[in-house]
Amino acid sequence: MINSKIILKEFNGNSEAPEDCDPQENYWLLIGRKGKIVKEMNSRSRVLVQFNESVSELGLHCHNEVPNSLYILLSDIEFINE
Repeated sequence: MINSKIILKEFNGNSEAPEDCDPQENYWLLIGRKGKIVKEMNSRSRVLVQFNESVSELGLHCHNEVPNSLYILLSDIEFINE
């Protein structure tokens, strides 16, 4: 699974951000963007995805050990061949 290429299809099981979403936490902006898995699934069914684009340049919080990475539910991603 490590280095598998993905595209984000949802975030936290939803395709749209809540109306009261803090702009710095609007990770739904990443839907449709590509990346790769850099860390296996954790106990919360999430994998660490490193996006091809700068997450912080989109104005989003990103505090993980790998730049431009977020823990994403496995069910929110689609595997792609590129």
